[in-house]
Amino acid sequence: MSQFTFLQAEFSSIYESAQKAVDAVHPDPRTACFYTRRALELTGNWLYKHDTSLELPYQDNLSALIHEPTFKTLVGEAIFNKARVIIKLASPCQNGKIVAFIPCQSGRV
Repeated sequence: MSQFTFLQAEFSSIYESAQKAVDAVHPDPRTACFYTRRALELTGNWLYKHDTSLELPYQDNLSALIHEPTFKTLVGEAIFNKARVIIKLASPCQNGKIVAFIPCQSGRV
């Protein structure tokens, strides 16, 4: 059973990207980065479409979406920081650059 099964019924595209990221972590980390970012993009777009408390930022790219103050307030500091890490790690992967993954001591982000 996937840790993302709860998403499958209502948010199938987010579930699919999240599950592909999990499946690719060990055999292909670059692909995992891509699908992790994709899941974040889909989630962010859904939030902006359905939560009227969110104000659209000056640009519609992922970085602008997560840095918009109403988004940061809604999701909190911990999730905001994780979203920043996803963007930072996934951007070089999408541009074909090699990324060295150095796990932190706790093994968590």
